[in-house]
Amino acid sequence: MLRAVLNQRKTAVAVATRACLPNSAVSRRGFADHQPNRHKDAEEEADIGVDPPVSLYARIATTVLIGGGSYYLYTEYGSAIARHLPWPANQPSDTQPSAAATEAMSRKSRLQARLVPKSELTYQEQVNWAWTHPGLYVVGSNEYGLVDPMHPGQGVGLRAAVPGLEGKLLRGAAFAKTHAAAADTDGSLYQWGTGFTAGSAPHMPQCTLRDSGITAVAASRDYVVLLDRKSRISLVRGDNSQVAEQAPPTLEFEPRLGWRENVVAVSAGEDHLAATTSSGHIYTCALGPSGNDRGQLGHGSTAVEPFVLRRIKSDRSFTSAVCGGRHTLLLTADGDVWGCGANDFGQLAMGNYSEATRTIPEPTPLRALWEQGIFQPAKASTLRIAAGAKSSYFQVSRSGSDLDLLAVGCGINGQLGNGTFAHIQGRPTRITALSGVSEIDPETGLRRPVGVRSMSANGSSDHVAIVCDNHTNVKLDKSAQSVAKSPIFGYDVVVWGSNSGGQCIPDRKHRFAEPVHPPPLYFSKSSEGQDQQPSRLQAAPRQWVSTSSFQNSGPNSGSSSKYLVEQEFVTGSDVTAAFLKPV
Repeated sequence: MLRAVLNQRKTAVAVATRACLPNSAVSRRGFADHQPNRHKDAEEEADIGVDPPVSLYARIATTVLIGGGSYYLYTEYGSAIARHLPWPANQPSDTQPSAAATEAMSRKSRLQARLVPKSELTYQEQVNWAWTHPGLYVVGSNEYGLVDPMHPGQGVGLRAAVPGLEGKLLRGAAFAKTHAAAADTDGSLYQWGTGFTAGSAPHMPQCTLRDSGITAVAASRDYVVLLDRKSRISLVRGDNSQVAEQAPPTLEFEPRLGWRENVVAVSAGEDHLAATTSSGHIYTCALGPSGNDRGQLGHGSTAVEPFVLRRIKSDRSFTSAVCGGRHTLLLTADGDVWGCGANDFGQLAMGNYSEATRTIPEPTPLRALWEQGIFQPAKASTLRIAAGAKSSYFQVSRSGSDLDLLAVGCGINGQLGNGTFAHIQGRPTRITALSGVSEIDPETGLRRPVGVRSMSANGSSDHVAIVCDNHTNVKLDKSAQSVAKSPIFGYDVVVWGSNSGGQCIPDRKHRFAEPVHPPPLYFSKSSEGQDQQPSRLQAAPRQWVSTSSFQNSGPNSGSSSKYLVEQEFVTGSDVTAAFLKPV
């Protein structure tokens, strides 16, 4: 009886004490004298059944963890799980979508199912399919009619062959935000997109120019840039939705090209272009009033003189120049990298952010790429460069035959490829999934590094597409008979970054902060319903093909030509594209 009375008094005292205090006495200022009895109070609370207080930080962390995990499971596996749940059929509900929304979703599903190319070949035969089905295949958003100009504004995550280009080998293809262009081997330039037509009406790609000398195509916000065999660079209006200054048909070089000096490559950013010559010179040009607003032309100032190709003053010999949104990267013959233009997000690898390095008006070496800021070709050199809207990429060869892929700049959409979503990255970060990778060569039995065969980033996009240089079982065959042999495996393709339009993985909605393998370009009827591992996209290696073997071209005229081709991948604003290109 005495013990029961004491327990009741202890309970009453504890309850009265907590009623007088707004919070625990040991967690408020002014109650420090209660600290020595903290453990004793906890024991008493446990005895009388009172739960100890939970920290606010613990509650927030628990909420974030549960919410983040739920969102990840929903985006990754929601649709797959939903298909197997016993949903009640034909029962009215206040949460059911409206008839208009249901019809819109049905139209989108029908459009996606109709547009995706279909084949009787299995996914293991996708290299053979690529060799026999040339054309331009685009994945991503159709907001501006770049995937399927016959249905502009409809659908994201579409996979389609651009109509009118079936059965054509292409010299090049380029995508801006609202317009696109492609040039075939016959010298025909095709253009499409709602920006090109200045409206959202359905349309077919239009042939706007015929020039059999076209060798390369690039695209800026307003123009299509063409390079021909005579090293002439010309501009074709690409976006008719805005009024811009009329460009001359052919750009002038200042100073003029030297004897036997040729232009070997062109690259276009948002409003500027760069041309690389066989003599190691770089010419840059503004394509509008904002074409040098951040010093991206590399002439030491932000002055603008549109439509004039001026040589960058330097005693270095350059082998490549690529344009980002508003910055330019230059690769020297010995493997060093220089850059100029905007550096707001660290895309020029100048280290930590500072106001003094936001704009770099003349070519400056990217010393942050190298150990202790010193370029030593014997220890490391750059093999390949690429530039996105606000990011830059470098394939670096280290001593010992190791290959690393590095990235700098804005990574808010995961385009740095290192698993993070950093806003600013002024020092190179290593893309682990594509660095230090090696394989056993089955022919020699020796280990060889797996590098990058081609790398595409676009001045208007926040995603990257890479074709890996892995081993394939393809042997060059001038008879063009190998296209009928199977199975043949090609080069692995990986993508990462923004996926807002489904340009990386059509069936997903979230960003990818690390490289992933996209699905094949076509739907395999032979693989339908089979319980097999998901197939990943592979690029067709270099091989001889005959036009008589093309299965998606028009009526055969009887004549047949042979081409040495390789499949190329390019990126654009919310789209990724693939085509067979003669080499």
